[in-house]
Amino acid sequence: MDRRAGERDDARAGGGLSADDAVRRLIEPLLGLTSPSPTGWRLVGWDADQGVSLTLGRGDALLLVEAEARDDARECFARTARFNVVVRRQFAGSEPLDDEERRVAEQVVRILRDRERLMPVEERAVASRSSEVREVRVDRVLVPEGRGHYYVNPYVGCMIGCDFCYAAHRSELSRGLGGLPELPWGRYVDVKVNAAEVLRREVKEHPPGVVRLSPIVTDPYQPLERRYRITRQCLEVLLEAGFTPLVLTRAARVTDDRELLARFPLAAVGLSIPTDDDAIRRIFEPGGDPIDERLEALASCHAAGLRTFGVVQPMLPMTPERLVEKMGPHVSVVRIDRMHELSRSRAHYEAAGRLDACEDAFFERTAAALRAGFHAAGVAVDDLDDLGGALGLA
Repeated sequence: MDRRAGERDDARAGGGLSADDAVRRLIEPLLGLTSPSPTGWRLVGWDADQGVSLTLGRGDALLLVEAEARDDARECFARTARFNVVVRRQFAGSEPLDDEERRVAEQVVRILRDRERLMPVEERAVASRSSEVREVRVDRVLVPEGRGHYYVNPYVGCMIGCDFCYAAHRSELSRGLGGLPELPWGRYVDVKVNAAEVLRREVKEHPPGVVRLSPIVTDPYQPLERRYRITRQCLEVLLEAGFTPLVLTRAARVTDDRELLARFPLAAVGLSIPTDDDAIRRIFEPGGDPIDERLEALASCHAAGLRTFGVVQPMLPMTPERLVEKMGPHVSVVRIDRMHELSRSRAHYEAAGRLDACEDAFFERTAAALRAGFHAAGVAVDDLDDLGGALGLA
């Protein structure tokens, strides 16, 4: 695997716009809405690491508006010439939007539709390597989500490279906006080498709160973390500033920072463990750590006094009772969800001889068994985005 790990990059390809620059141009009318507008709504935060992601707020109400590359086969709130626009309430499960929220979402769609023509359509660079690690410098790291919540992506891209990752197509859109070459998911990572420096400035501009570390477009403890320690550097800044980290990873190496995390008054660590069967894991997550190593890391963090949680997402072929038995003693909360990228994962189900496990009946049956098992073990099952609340962090 060929990597440009030592090469610096200013996040621009071919002298054009970066993804951040392109998204700024697209959403420019919204950037002035950091204070409440006449309708009471304001722009809480935005991000260009995963396509176009906007959080709008009014009082306690929060709307997450995300623009993905247009794909007529995917369900969405609305379509423009270039985008699928997905809208949902932040921290509120799957409740439908009310009339006012729909009006606000439709206004954002109109802005995207009117301004997407201003975005350059540049030829993407041709990939000269099969994989790529870029060292990039950024000017934003801390992304507000509302209600005292933030997230930080120390990296963009993930060398663990699970084929079913729902962030892959969004990350690819961002690379396209920056004119970067197309590479398969799992074959590129941008390392934000100045992330801690930028974060040190940003934490002085925002009140302390709960900070999620990269559960979307990267893994904070993917193999590159052993070399770069960007996640650790960010944690050190958060500790000094009084923020509360909530870490989610597929990697047992999170225990490298167990002592640092234990120094926080409150901190939470979650391991993504989608099956109890490591043979299944090897088919679906060949780049991920073995299941037993993840369980041992979870137990180690729990024993160190950290608040621990588990994520069974997506539910892969498993024996639910055995997963509950192995995970239950080491967590207080779990989240459960189905596989959402079935078309990209069907070959894995075939290789496992478990096509039955990509049917709705499997997900419904397995979710019911997991819920019942965790409930009997005294473990809460949380369906909301706000795991910080369920863990008592906020």
